[in-house]
Amino acid sequence: MSAGGDMSDEINARIVKARTAYANLGRLWRLRDVSLAVKGRTYNASVRAVLLYACETWSLRIEDVRRLPVFDHRCLQRIADIQWQHHVSNAEVRHRVFGHRDDNAIGVTILKHRLRWLGHVLQCRLRESHVVHYLTTLGLVGRSGEVVSA
Repeated sequence: MSAGGDMSDEINARIVKARTAYANLGRLWRLRDVSLAVKGRTYNASVRAVLLYACETWSLRIEDVRRLPVFDHRCLQRIADIQWQHHVSNAEVRHRVFGHRDDNAIGVTILKHRLRWLGHVLQCRLRESHVVHYLTTLGLVGRSGEVVSA
């Protein structure tokens, strides 16, 4: 995170690392005898995992939200061997690579990560309040949360 609070430096670093992961698998993307489904699962497990690492904690701006799908769809178009002259929608590209599921848009994936993270945070807070209440009833912790010495 930069001093201004934006995540553009982090997102730039994520895109560079994901581009490296994508380039390292270049031979796989060019193989004709490997199905697009296998390539799509490999892309999700290797490139997208690097790209979206810790995305649930990002405070995204509109510019950042636009840059992530651009990188993602360029990679997917290369995997599906779609040339820039062919006017194919992003949804169609995702459909070709990932199959029938269309919930693989990068924005939807980030939203899923954020919701899952929020669930974990809420669970932790719920557990913490139960632990404090339990320790208070045992007399190990005072009402304000300080540890009581025996």
